[in-house]
Amino acid sequence: MTAKERVRAALRREKTDRLPANFECVGIVMENLQKRYGYREAEQVLQRFDIDYRSVGAPFKGPVFPVDPWGTHWKQVWTGKEHHSTVVHYPLDSIDTLEELKAYPWPNPDDYDYDQVKRQCDKFPDKALVMGHEGPFQVACFLRSMEKLFVDMALEPEYAHYLYDRMVAFELEHYERILQAGQGQIDVLRTHDDYGTQIGMLFGIPMWREYFEANTRKLVDLAHRYGASFQQHSCGAVAPVIPYLIDCGVDSLEPIQKVAGMETEVLKAAYGDRLTFHGGVDTQGVLPHGTVDEVRQETRRVIDSLGKGGGYILMASQGFEGDVPLENIEALYQMRD
Repeated sequence: MTAKERVRAALRREKTDRLPANFECVGIVMENLQKRYGYREAEQVLQRFDIDYRSVGAPFKGPVFPVDPWGTHWKQVWTGKEHHSTVVHYPLDSIDTLEELKAYPWPNPDDYDYDQVKRQCDKFPDKALVMGHEGPFQVACFLRSMEKLFVDMALEPEYAHYLYDRMVAFELEHYERILQAGQGQIDVLRTHDDYGTQIGMLFGIPMWREYFEANTRKLVDLAHRYGASFQQHSCGAVAPVIPYLIDCGVDSLEPIQKVAGMETEVLKAAYGDRLTFHGGVDTQGVLPHGTVDEVRQETRRVIDSLGKGGGYILMASQGFEGDVPLENIEALYQMRD
């Protein structure tokens, strides 16, 4: 099997010739891996670990830092292990009426370079190609502080609906133009929306259904119209929303953190015939703090539970951060075979 065939089979929950794998990390980890192996390019690291995925997309034509295309202001903060981007100005915090919100200068899909997409796809014809970025809830949390956003959802539903619907309208056009430019080569549309905390959902299922169910269906339908799968990223204890994601047509879920209700054996037994799982090897405990042997044992446990019968893609439960020893990253990928 090629990497593309392997991932597509896993997303159909079929058995594959070997376990498909993905890789994500913060910048300092990639820099350290390149230094460790004497590599000049990140692509060499992906090849070393035999990673099945590559990311593609249409870059923004203008500057993206410190002010992103949505108008959010960012700052890089050094944590002692890595650089972390943090919001320093929420542009919608001073916009409290629906009329002001409608007048906000939203990004234009024309401001992205779709000519780059086909060239990126052609560079990796045998790899599984994934595209997508933060979803409507995640971007909204960068535009408006979370306290205000939750008040909107509870007390100003017209404002909140317009905000999320306006974002999805942008994403539907932007993503469709990427899919069209990819000419059938893009395999996965992935959006990032963190609906969970360490102990439960950020809001109840009725509120999720009110604000996000219909728009999730629209994004899923878009991916499927172009022959791609839809992958939902959501950190945290999101078990309550999984049946609704499946009902929307979501094909795979990641990152499967080691938190309440997300036990790998339970998830596989309940949803393994309808959902592919992606990730699961704990980046909060065993990867940063465990020994190489402990990482191997935990990775084997996750593979055996989520990968039974197919429908699993190996990765950590988040991108590798600066506190993860490089030998633990190596140990994870050594467990593929």
